Amino acid sequence: MRIAGWVLGSVRSSFFIGDRLLLNQVVLLAEIVFVGHTSVDRIRNINGERMQPGGAALYAAYGAKTLCRNVSLVTAVGNDYRFWDSIADFPQEFIIRRKGKSTRFDISYDQDWNAHYHESYPGLASAITTRMLLKAVRRGADFVHIAPMNPPKVERMVSALRDSGSEVKISVNSCINYMGSRVNREAILNAASMADIFILNERELHALTGKEVVSEAIRVIRTKTLVLTLGEFGTLIRSDGTADLIPALAAITKRAVDVTGAGDTWSGSFIAAFLRTKSWIKAVSFASFVSAVKCTGWNFEKVRKLRFETVDEVYDLTIAMKEKGRQLRLAESLSGLSDDA
Repeated sequence: MRIAGWVLGSVRSSFFIGDRLLLNQVVLLAEIVFVGHTSVDRIRNINGERMQPGGAALYAAYGAKTLCRNVSLVTAVGNDYRFWDSIADFPQEFIIRRKGKSTRFDISYDQDWNAHYHESYPGLASAITTRMLLKAVRRGADFVHIAPMNPPKVERMVSALRDSGSEVKISVNSCINYMGSRVNREAILNAASMADIFILNERELHALTGKEVVSEAIRVIRTKTLVLTLGEFGTLIRSDGTADLIPALAAITKRAVDVTGAGDTWSGSFIAAFLRTKSWIKAVSFASFVSAVKCTGWNFEKVRKLRFETVDEVYDLTIAMKEKGRQLRLAESLSGLSDDA
């Protein structure tokens, strides 16, 4: 039974945060389970250089948490991981800590915010298992979002979820860095064909299908609902045999600080908003706003404490900002919406 987004029902568990053992903790059951990497990122862009927490699953989980409080994370980190506060906001049962090095990425951005990957170290990615995911889902999740990982593993996860008999909805998101080989591309397409929602951007669409024309490329992909993000043009959603182009909210900031994880934050907030409203239009608008907020700070610092009770609050805030002709600074606009609890 759920009330206001929480599941009435819990389990008791013991786990570590850093070096502290927390005993007999109540773990609430999740509405959305996110599975994928949590990483240590070295980020360089025109605003400076940072070593910071990252990972597609972590960004997506924080995006969803702006609307859905009850979010779980299935991931793994090494004993070198020092950003424990960044994962303390999530139930710890499925956050595995083992000896070894965490997943690492070294990314630089040019002045046009094109990403250049200098290092991608998988670390303890093998510790993120299908068995862990199935255990998390059996607690009663409504949605599972599989963030970009090794495509054959993603394919196995989606297949196992389908074979489990669970009615959980599945969304899959991949990354162009995994699309270089035919084996990976086939695995991604197979995973998409079993998923309820498949999210990708235009560049990934071309790389995955080998088609340059969008209308031809989307016909190659078999999935229940295809969500194709097109940047400032909005999002194309093909579902139930029809396709709709949904405009994105206008940019709320003229100067980005860090765009790392923006697409993952978009995906997580999109899933949360759709779960709440069952409206593609509202889900796209909400995701566009949350993703834009994320880009106004480093990593996920601007969305970590951002909370909305309903998707409609984003519309109210956007209208208020427009009416004041951008004189209302974003930080001031959001100050009353943060939940420090």
